[in-house]
Amino acid sequence: MINSLEFINATDGRQYYMESFLKTIIYGYNRLVNSRLTYSRAEIHKTIKDVQKSQAAHNEIEDYLCTDLVVKYIKPNLGLFGLENIVVDNGVRETKKNVTVGHLDIKFQVPSLNTNHYYAFEAKRLDKNKRKQKYYIDGGIQRFTKRVYYPETDVTVAGMIAFVEIEKENARVDLEEIKDALNLLIKNNNLIATTQTLSKYNLIDESHSFLKDFKYIYLSKHTREDDKAELKIYHLFLDYYNILNN
Repeated sequence: MINSLEFINATDGRQYYMESFLKTIIYGYNRLVNSRLTYSRAEIHKTIKDVQKSQAAHNEIEDYLCTDLVVKYIKPNLGLFGLENIVVDNGVRETKKNVTVGHLDIKFQVPSLNTNHYYAFEAKRLDKNKRKQKYYIDGGIQRFTKRVYYPETDVTVAGMIAFVEIEKENARVDLEEIKDALNLLIKNNNLIATTQTLSKYNLIDESHSFLKDFKYIYLSKHTREDDKAELKIYHLFLDYYNILNN
């Protein structure tokens, strides 16, 4: 019987895993939407301060949203996509030569594989605000191309999750417009070598038709700085307009 490592080496196993992770995240997001659960920015900030017992306590809202998505909606449904043996963690240290260089928002790992073989997802809040769009690139994409993430592995596929939200109702814009704005910033960014800006990507799954109907999944391709490897980054835009409120 072929083992997991042999499967990775003999097939396009990395693509198989990445697509399965994407499906699991979209499935979990769909469960969240159907639950009609909403979050309050004010309540999240209050919870953070209460737990950390400090009025000065600070924690990114995307960390809170990401943790809730992973714990409640991703982990319980891994088996639906053949990922029951996958370990999923969030807020994991990323190290190089035993030195912390960053933290991964979501880390998918196959226990039977080399500890350096894992898949990373970075999460960011995103809207039409240019500052957030720029940070999505500088604090997201660029961390992969500069090896802040994946510092000691040859994995060349990665993911990003955008929690698309807005604090003012009349400031909403279509998610496609945000994608186009990001692409314009990427084209003008001289610090990232990009061979393909965010482009539509379609998932196929016969068991869950809503997966192929999910409209906001994109693929970009970049050149990693140190080894000049092609890095594929899959982007999931999750519409939180009606989920995250003031």
